[in-house]
Amino acid sequence: MTMTSETMNDLRDLPSGEPPGGRRPQDGIRLTEQQLRARRSRSIAIALALGAFVAVIFAVTIVRLGSNALTPPMYMQPAQNTK
Repeated sequence: MTMTSETMNDLRDLPSGEPPGGRRPQDGIRLTEQQLRARRSRSIAIALALGAFVAVIFAVTIVRLGSNALTPPMYMQPAQNTK
């Protein structure tokens, strides 16, 4: 018997309406309003930092490629005849 089938058999043995693990949603940890605001503030700060990082990487890429972006690479230029 595999692990998956054992787990599925365990789920069949549960009384109806009871979630796996025997925990109901109301049994979990409830965050206070202050904790929820702190979590939201952290999430916004992380999102802004990530956006700033992406903007910096984009700007550096544009600056480094800026002058070379319009000139074709050396192998694409026509050959010069030297005599």
